[in-house]
Amino acid sequence: MKNILMTFSFILIATIVQAQPVGYYNGTEGKTGDELKSALHEIINDHVVYSYFASKTIMKFSDADPAINGNVILIYTGRSQNGNDYGNGGNQINREHVWAKSHGNFADLPPMYSDVHNLKPADASVNQDKSNKDFDNGGLQHPEATGCYYTSDTWEPRDAVKGDVARIIFYMDARYEGTNGEIDLTVVDEINTYPLPHHGKLSTLLQWNLQDPPDEFERNRNNVIFSWQKNRNPFIDHPEYAQLIWGGANLPVAAFDDFSITPANPSDGEPVQLMASVTANQGNLNSVKVHWGTSYTNLTNMLAMQSTGGNNYEIELPAQPGATTIYFQIEAETSGGTATSIVYNYYVAPVFNGTLTSIYDIQGQTNVSPFNGQTVSTTGVVTANFGENYFLQNGNGAWNGLFIYDPNRNPSIGDSIIVTGKIEEYYQKTEMKDVNGYYLIASGKSLPAPAPINTGDAAEAYESVLVRVNNAICTDDQYQSNFFMWKVNDGSGEMLVHNTSIFEFEPVEGESYTVTGPLNYDFDEWKIEIRLEGDVQSGIDVFPPEVNAVEAINDTLIRITYSEDLNTATATTIDNYLLDNDITIHEVYMHSFLLNVVFLKVSNMPTNTYQLSISEVEDFAGNAMPLTIKEFYHESSSILEQVGITNVVLFPNPAMGIFHLTMSAADASLVEISVQDLLGRSRFTRQELLSAGVNNFHFENLELPAGIYLIKITKDNVSGFQKLIVKKQ
Repeated sequence: MKNILMTFSFILIATIVQAQPVGYYNGTEGKTGDELKSALHEIINDHVVYSYFASKTIMKFSDADPAINGNVILIYTGRSQNGNDYGNGGNQINREHVWAKSHGNFADLPPMYSDVHNLKPADASVNQDKSNKDFDNGGLQHPEATGCYYTSDTWEPRDAVKGDVARIIFYMDARYEGTNGEIDLTVVDEINTYPLPHHGKLSTLLQWNLQDPPDEFERNRNNVIFSWQKNRNPFIDHPEYAQLIWGGANLPVAAFDDFSITPANPSDGEPVQLMASVTANQGNLNSVKVHWGTSYTNLTNMLAMQSTGGNNYEIELPAQPGATTIYFQIEAETSGGTATSIVYNYYVAPVFNGTLTSIYDIQGQTNVSPFNGQTVSTTGVVTANFGENYFLQNGNGAWNGLFIYDPNRNPSIGDSIIVTGKIEEYYQKTEMKDVNGYYLIASGKSLPAPAPINTGDAAEAYESVLVRVNNAICTDDQYQSNFFMWKVNDGSGEMLVHNTSIFEFEPVEGESYTVTGPLNYDFDEWKIEIRLEGDVQSGIDVFPPEVNAVEAINDTLIRITYSEDLNTATATTIDNYLLDNDITIHEVYMHSFLLNVVFLKVSNMPTNTYQLSISEVEDFAGNAMPLTIKEFYHESSSILEQVGITNVVLFPNPAMGIFHLTMSAADASLVEISVQDLLGRSRFTRQELLSAGVNNFHFENLELPAGIYLIKITKDNVSGFQKLIVKKQ
């Protein structure tokens, strides 16, 4: 057992979500108008995109009621409500697109549609009334959201969130500039902007931004969303940006840029060197100070920063104990006045003194972890993060992966961490939960090499391990009807691939793919969880087509369905097909547009079991089928027509003790109906008098064991058959 006693200094990421990294807005100082907006766009674009479905989970944290666990605050009513109560009922929760999705028509279009910076929980009926109105002052008081007012064209939110709304609209304009195939959204000083990609009214929104500055709730929301999407709303951190871009405001008397700290990840008892550039926009610099403290609103300590030449200043901030967050703000006094920077913060790591248990030992090379029910610490590199959970791996290959359920943190792929939590067998999957310690060693580490496995070889040893299947054929691309899972097969058996909350791929049945991702086990199924675009690559098709189904359409026509599209020349070569029982194949032709479907025109087939031999049929990659024999059963429909019986229908089929038989007769006559097993033994026989027209017969209490039977219908010494499947009751 590899339990190792280690003492390290690591960054402990607290449960409280931290604010923007030091220097996040470097490069924005001294800019106004479109130049500033473009600089912000470069910082906040290309965020981590989650599915619209996942936004419900994110909002449980971003819009959480701090007073009632599990509740969220609704934007327009201000009501606290259970964060899971989504629906279209009057008082249920809707996800409100603050920038209405119809303004630019981006419904279902990522990343705009699911960007949580633009989503707020709202009362369903109120949200319906708000609809896609532009924002402006005035109108009638809303009967439920009594702090809101509205007209046929405009919506005025309650005072407490007017600034929140304005800053969301400003964010959407800066974030979506028409790059990367996204829509160019523009805030305008107009109303009635639907359906253009515009939203108003700019002058009112600028007023609301000043009237209602960011509060602790809004700052925390920004921090939470940043922890998921990895981008921020800059107008919450810097509300003055809005006035600089759209309001014609002058630059402050001083500009602050090039923020950095050394070390970037300070630890317990380690002083921090803070550096920044400070430039006077008006007059001369008289002094530069840093105010710092242990909370955003309590910067009670002050130190004078020292010039190191040019516009550069620095100061050493005193060492702090581990598990402390330090907030700081720089103040510059010029002959033209005083200006202050954004409030940044950094976290001081505690020292980890504890025993590390390897993931290999936690897995124990058995189905049930030997540490089940125990609290342990382990280390590894994050190989995938899906918001509420992530995968950790230490080393290559089998038994080295672990699933971590930890909705309080959002590590990045490549983070090297130590985690402490409880090991549990959750429906036969070994996982860690109740995480109470999280230490970041370093970021940007190389991931373990994906373990190559066959699609049919998913097993406990590779649970939560980063794996790869090569050149597997998609056998089922209908993921929307299967909980977002599609199937691949490399010839060894089928494997599920899960389109996750952060990445979806549109597979094509019959195409070959190489798929990479952590191997997960839940709902009694193995599946690869895909994380990003490179996880699914077109593979090299090295497998021949397979026959999925052979079906006789009528007495002279057979339909063959293959696993992939075919080379037409080989698929329609008559010598590649052979049918037994002296049946002649007259013609082979393709379906008019389904290139994996072939039809055979044959001589008349009486009721019988047949074997169809197929060989040398190729796919587009030139992979030729080996000799393949498929058996099928055909019941001739034409033989009973000779004696005036048509439209024979047997239902339900399969049956469980009771079934019905209908048929049409040309005239009144006597018919014998019998049930035979596949050896030809009669299990039941009765005679019925047919009347001209439709006849219905009911059968029950036949006490037939589960199996396959033939219903034999005889008239005037002519017999036809219907196959009946009896299921176990």
